[in-house]
Amino acid sequence: MSNVQLNSNSSSALVSSLDSVSSKKNVFSYSYAQKGTIASAHVPAHSRTAITSYATSKGFNQNIDFGVLKNGLLENCFLKLEVENDTANPIYVNPNIMNLIVSEASLITAGRTICKSTPASRAAIMSNKPYSVKKNMEKILALQAAPAVLAAGGSQVAYVPLCFSCFDAPELYYLTTFCEPMTVRVRLAAANAYSDDNAAGAINLKLKTCELIQVFRLLPSDVEQRMINEQFASDQSLVRVQYDLIDESTTPSTAANAAVSQVFKHTFTTNRCATKIFFALENTNATSANRIASAGEGVYLGIEKVVLKGSGQTLYELDGDVLKFCLNQDTDSANSMFCVGNGWDATLAHTANMYCLDFGLSKDNSHLTSNFSFREVNDLTLEITSSSTVPLAATVHRLLTVIQSPQLESINSASGKISTSLSS
Repeated sequence: MSNVQLNSNSSSALVSSLDSVSSKKNVFSYSYAQKGTIASAHVPAHSRTAITSYATSKGFNQNIDFGVLKNGLLENCFLKLEVENDTANPIYVNPNIMNLIVSEASLITAGRTICKSTPASRAAIMSNKPYSVKKNMEKILALQAAPAVLAAGGSQVAYVPLCFSCFDAPELYYLTTFCEPMTVRVRLAAANAYSDDNAAGAINLKLKTCELIQVFRLLPSDVEQRMINEQFASDQSLVRVQYDLIDESTTPSTAANAAVSQVFKHTFTTNRCATKIFFALENTNATSANRIASAGEGVYLGIEKVVLKGSGQTLYELDGDVLKFCLNQDTDSANSMFCVGNGWDATLAHTANMYCLDFGLSKDNSHLTSNFSFREVNDLTLEITSSSTVPLAATVHRLLTVIQSPQLESINSASGKISTSLSS
């Protein structure tokens, strides 16, 4: 029988290129020795530093720019946020406010966005991490299991991981001293987007702190120069694979419904390639009359059944629990034949009910083990069914999807200009 995924992949320029391109790596080049262990080539002695950058202008509902410092290999970035209740009364906030309030974070160079993350895509990446990493991320994002209350004069602090592709593996770090200047741009939601007085009235929070923590690996100058000479020959660019995170969603126009086993569908509009499709179902209105509409956002709901179909063919049709507990394969894990996902950890709905259709063999995002090109698939549609035992609240719901989409990236040997090309 003809397979729609294989047929579409055969027409994909990205898939063709990935099969023929050999990517160069930097001095942090790792190879897998055996399952569960990583053996590395010699990594020279170097310095690790963390520097805090401060915005010249900060505020809600606006872009906030931070220049990336020229200080070696950029290992990671975290946005430190502190919001404060400067009123005389308690303020009720969404349990996931510190993730949701960062509407978008982007890495920009020469006016072009290289990669970005949103609340849904950060929740997706977080849900797919090893358990201990996921729990640390939930902690630094100050996620709660239930609506939180900020007392008068109280504040809440979070360190938001930006979840850019370049932070996933050492060989993907940007050498800031060679690349063209880069900027991290953060867009915050409105000051009252996720906070209220518990009487259906939105209340403004005060933005007390907004800082960017930049983490670098700084090589000795002679080692750094050798790395540049090796990676960038006089007429060659460094070519490698990064990924972007693409958000799409559907909010049905049907009236609010409190029934069980409700069906929601989303037809994808992108023609990009995907290594993973994450998805979640959420309320778009509060489930309590005394809370504002956004109080239920990010509190993802359980899913009973999942169907993925396109070009008249069904690719997946299975129970949500099978997807959550049985299909998180990881061939780089010591127990590769067993599921290694975090579905069993139901502590926080924001991560526990983020589902993933994984087309590869590994949960590791630093290298690809498969691809699904959407370009030749007609009406690729994700269809999910809500719980058959727990009725949905009588509100309008939204089906969120996040596509992890690989793309070829090149860094010009003469100018350090970063460009992204094939992605479909």
